[in-house]
Amino acid sequence: QEMYVKIPAGIEDGETLRLTGAGEAVTGGLTGDLYIKIHVKPHAIYKREGANLVTNVRIKLSDSLLGTEYNLETLDGVIKLKIPEGINFGEILRVKGKGVPYGNKRGDILVKIVIEMPKKISKDVRKLIEELKQKGV
Repeated sequence: QEMYVKIPAGIEDGETLRLTGAGEAVTGGLTGDLYIKIHVKPHAIYKREGANLVTNVRIKLSDSLLGTEYNLETLDGVIKLKIPEGINFGEILRVKGKGVPYGNKRGDILVKIVIEMPKKISKDVRKLIEELKQKGV
């Protein structure tokens, strides 16, 4: 028998839903309850920590120095995340109220910054970096 079940927003992996009266009936007795154990499939870019969603965002070294905007996929669609100039590797940006719903509130999105260092640099880029080094950058 097929039935539709409403899964509440923000349910945790391993939680159990109870559907009263949806179980099997004992001969001459009442119908029992049906218990459904929930397994939440992992997301491609987010890891869940309670009501918060955590992800890494990879940016170029130049973007970490100058700042940039990043298109961030959220549960509500894409938003523009402002990455401030001078951000450091491992810093965490918080996007309030865009995480997992719980009750009438929502958690946050925590974005950990990962700065991608260039593996190879051209002679021109090396010269520019050496100039920056001389200027104390």
